[in-house]
Amino acid sequence: MVHHIWDDFPEIQEDLESVRSIMISELSVIHPEVKEKIIAYMEAPGKYLRSGLCLLLCKSKTGHIPEGKLYLAAYLETLHLATLIHDDVIDEADSRRGLQVMNKSFSNRIAIYAGDYLLTYANEFLRKASELLDVGKEEQELGKHKVVERILVGELAQLMNQFDCQVTMKAYLKQIKGKTATLFALACQMGAWEKGTTRRESRLAYRLGQSIGMAFQISDDLIDYQIDEKNSGKPRMQDIQNGIYTAPFLFARETDRQLIDHFQLEEKKEWSEEELRAFYNRLNQEKAFEKTEQLIKAYLRKMKEQSQELLPPDEAEELVSFLFEVMNRQF
Repeated sequence: MVHHIWDDFPEIQEDLESVRSIMISELSVIHPEVKEKIIAYMEAPGKYLRSGLCLLLCKSKTGHIPEGKLYLAAYLETLHLATLIHDDVIDEADSRRGLQVMNKSFSNRIAIYAGDYLLTYANEFLRKASELLDVGKEEQELGKHKVVERILVGELAQLMNQFDCQVTMKAYLKQIKGKTATLFALACQMGAWEKGTTRRESRLAYRLGQSIGMAFQISDDLIDYQIDEKNSGKPRMQDIQNGIYTAPFLFARETDRQLIDHFQLEEKKEWSEEELRAFYNRLNQEKAFEKTEQLIKAYLRKMKEQSQELLPPDEAEELVSFLFEVMNRQF
């Protein structure tokens, strides 16, 4: 079942079910237990936000969704799932979408290979989409971005910055621009693309998705502090325990010079519930969460301006309204 965020867009919701069916039905013959686990991920109630945005932008611009766009959406969603499986290995997570993660069900090595398989599997959807949409070599460079490279560079940057208490806000924003915003950017660009799309329109759609992705990831980082596992699908305050220092921590560090020493932030630190509560309260006192919300709003303002430039007024308003609702999510 596709997430309820799409309830107001029944056509998109129906097409996302088709996207999921494409992803599942065309899986190659691999180890049956691994295949079963991948299908369980795909069938879990995911948000399908990147693939949904691709379809929503397509419908907003052209009024319909051709079959080729369903394959582009499957491409995006499969790439995203691959990164999630890799993320869970790095984060040593226990659950994802209400399921035990791949690396806990099997091993880190199997999870990494499964993620690598999905990265390759995704390319088949891109090839089929290009055929169905009749994408010529001389046209927009649909799907020719170094998207996987950019995502992995962002993921690698986050891993290299792990447990680095001196990581800068600039480095943090750069890493999420790669690990998250790239796929959102590609989703909007692929959704808005059609025969005759100008280079300017294509770049504007890409930047729109980038703004959405930045706002979404920073919002996700805020949720890590504020929403419990029942609603978010992962343990609360997991990032700080894994040495991943995000916007709330970075804002608090600017005004609280004793923060790092007081909580003895170091690798392999075992956090008690009392310490986590105290850390949260300390960040709250420094207005770190308010500052993070302001940063999210800055990206949302940019997103609103870009959508109004790219789409007809009614469609832009509908998209903006939907995305503001997503950013205020409790999941």
